[in-house]
Amino acid sequence: MAITLGTFTRLDNGSFTGTLKTLNVTAGLTIVPVARASDSAPDHRVYAGNGQRYEVGAGWSQTARTSGETYLNLKLGAPEFGPQWLRARLVKLERPGEDGITHIALWEPRDP
Repeated sequence: MAITLGTFTRLDNGSFTGTLKTLNVTAGLTIVPVARASDSAPDHRVYAGNGQRYEVGAGWSQTARTSGETYLNLKLGAPEFGPQWLRARLVKLERPGEDGITHIALWEPRDP
């Protein structure tokens, strides 16, 4: 079962802006495309902060095997998450919301 952790809007420049929400964290995030330095380097950088840019993670473009849809595989870190990374997928909604929301961040908990 996937859990929605955030809602995002894709901007004309290819970046995304939105809010990530957990039980203890509510953070405005911006996901910005970047030039890849190598094959394993991220396609996007994730920043938090109002007007200030604090890097909190990265994103890699992926293609779903069954549907062929593209999505971003996100890796986020913050002291509130402890030593573990929060991993989520940024996926496109079938229909944009009336509020301009085009994507959601999904988290699928994994058994240890």
